[in-house]
Amino acid sequence: MAVVGGGERKGRRSTTESDDGTQSHVRVFYIETDDTADHGDRVVASPIIPSKGEAHPTDRNALVETRNPREIGPGHWEVDVTYNPRDPQDPDPTESNPTRKDPQIRISFQSRLVPLLAEVNGSISFEYLLGGGEFGVLRPASEKPIVNAAGEPFDPPVMRVQSFPIIEITRNETSFNSTQAQKFIDSVNQQHMNIAGFNLPPRCAMMKGISTPGIVWETTETGLQFFYFPVTYTIHVNMETFDIVLLEHGTYYVDASDGDKVKAFLTDEGQPRLGLLKADGDDNTGNDPVFRVVEDAQRKELWSDLRLPTALVSPFADDGGGGDGGAL
Repeated sequence: MAVVGGGERKGRRSTTESDDGTQSHVRVFYIETDDTADHGDRVVASPIIPSKGEAHPTDRNALVETRNPREIGPGHWEVDVTYNPRDPQDPDPTESNPTRKDPQIRISFQSRLVPLLAEVNGSISFEYLLGGGEFGVLRPASEKPIVNAAGEPFDPPVMRVQSFPIIEITRNETSFNSTQAQKFIDSVNQQHMNIAGFNLPPRCAMMKGISTPGIVWETTETGLQFFYFPVTYTIHVNMETFDIVLLEHGTYYVDASDGDKVKAFLTDEGQPRLGLLKADGDDNTGNDPVFRVVEDAQRKELWSDLRLPTALVSPFADDGGGGDGGAL
């Protein structure tokens, strides 16, 4: 048997309240299988059907007591799930629900080679240039290219080693949303966020992985069964943003003083060379270089719907929200 579809019937919930104020509930589920010879006990074992002892989604004091399947057609079933009040003296068995545990968070670093774009008195100097304010993005304060003795930029450019943080968050979830995974994979954060203690301005984090090993079953000491998906979010951090920075240079320029004619950059000997350009494409020889920042190089998404944890460790766990707040 395999379940090929199903879910809760809309508009079929009912609630009964007793004189003492406690409530009983009934939810109705539909299950479709690929085997017309299946029996009810196999249908109620579907992950779609709440387990015995599981709490009602809106009333944690009411637990699943019975699950009554009935066949409404070959391969088609309805299951009435009844929730009755638990004894207030008994501990809440849903406290052991794996989906209510704090996420596991791992921080590591990966080294990469990146172009060395600026040098000031032999060292790199950074200041807030893009974005401005508290959450401005770090950029080189004086972006003068590394050039050879004749003043020509090196090709390929000079590279340096830079370490980038990698955040891995594994969280137990009741389902794996493949559509959501495809939406966010390879995207960058569109808005400012705090994630696992990292204060991230826009476009400084990229979602490099949303993965799961599949469904996991777990039985507690009280016999309560839970199923869940361990979902791991892998996030690469680049505090200089994932924008692309382009040096305006090329092998020819547009001469505005000569009717916008296209002319080649040539050495004194008449050989082709690389030259610096202005923003309008004219010759920029002898002036500070012009850089173009491409903010839309990566797809941007609002990550707030993912509700990633803001703190690196949370023994006093927050709600996992993706907004401001949280600290190391």
